[in-house]
Amino acid sequence: MSLYEPAVEYVLEREKGLNENKDGRDPGGITNMGVSLRTLKEVPVERLRTYGIPIYVDADTIRDLTVAQVKAFYRGEFWDHAPFYAINNQDVANYLFDACVNMDIAPGIKCLQRAIWALERDRSVILDDGILGLKTLEFVNGQNQFALLSAMRSERAGSYRVDAILKPQENIDLDGWLNRSYNKST
Repeated sequence: MSLYEPAVEYVLEREKGLNENKDGRDPGGITNMGVSLRTLKEVPVERLRTYGIPIYVDADTIRDLTVAQVKAFYRGEFWDHAPFYAINNQDVANYLFDACVNMDIAPGIKCLQRAIWALERDRSVILDDGILGLKTLEFVNGQNQFALLSAMRSERAGSYRVDAILKPQENIDLDGWLNRSYNKST
């Protein structure tokens, strides 16, 4: 069983702090601890309240985010939407949670499912449906965790490379994303 606190700490180590986005490269705008202005503006008011975040969202809201607010946001918007806790290995849960925060839930889980394909050498064993369901969890918990993490890194990096080719208008920070995929510090 995996725990939320180590997973969110793993994410926060990678998300760093405030990025004012002065060069305009990040389509999400100003970002703090991985929470962008664009993303926060899409969250319904009632959920913002549960996270302790002001309901009027602007650049100052992002600048003023606290670690407690960001942790509440990540729990409510990501952790609670998939059974990450059901992953037996904390390192796998941390890495998958980080991928889901960075890519969104379904794309992150699809990378995991495709990593399982690579290890099983059979695409028919599981669907890449982006759902962390019982069958996916069974395969995750039955794999050699080192091999699974290696395959997940490759799938995640491949997904970022494809995004960089297909979405050149988004000014993707491919080097940063690849470093994050391979657990390198940026």
